[in-house]
Amino acid sequence: MLSRDEVLKIARLAKLSLTEKEIEFYQQRLGRILTYVEELNALATADTSVVRTIPKDAVAFREDRPIPFGDVRELLKNAPASEADSFLLPQVME
Repeated sequence: MLSRDEVLKIARLAKLSLTEKEIEFYQQRLGRILTYVEELNALATADTSVVRTIPKDAVAFREDRPIPFGDVRELLKNAPASEADSFLLPQVME
């Protein structure tokens, strides 16, 4: 099970504020998820081959190309911060 401090750190990174009840809830839930991941990591998969197939009826992807947006400055009026015609976002990783 995760410690209270670990849950609070995860919440801070996700920019969430949790009540005491939510902290206890996520301690249990996240702990169960991590236990399950440990079980999956324990499986012997070294001799298992990876199978990758694409269905014959798969939809073809469109060409990846930029599409100009009408009025960038009008769009950026809604942004809390912008720089050089781009959204300026806060750092999320330390």
